[in-house]
Amino acid sequence: MALVELVGLLADAARANRRSGVLQVLRGPGMPPFTQQRAVAVGGRSHLLDAAYDDVLLPVEMDGAAWHGSREQRERDIRRDVALPATEGWQRLRSSYRRLSAEPEECRRENRSVHAARRIPRDDGR
Repeated sequence: MALVELVGLLADAARANRRSGVLQVLRGPGMPPFTQQRAVAVGGRSHLLDAAYDDVLLPVEMDGAAWHGSREQRERDIRRDVALPATEGWQRLRSSYRRLSAEPEECRRENRSVHAARRIPRDDGR
């Protein structure tokens, strides 16, 4: 029993460490403020976004085996990806853990660019 508990604790610590490293991308220099673990309601169901720039309806999803290790988790994400833009106007950014870890500044540039583009008023009535 003690070995099983130890393995569980080590796995939890590894997930927390990965999540912390990824959040450093969102907290980097020049990044807009975001909400971590943002709840949204779609079609009467509550969904949890990894992080979101609420001011421009831009969720940032962090993909990888640590967060999407099962087929069920991935299926939930796909259903949410379809429902959010259609009903609420959210545009999603997805990045893999590998990319967030290996290319943090490129991910920051991409997030800032999309965030800025979403702030520009449109003439098409949206």
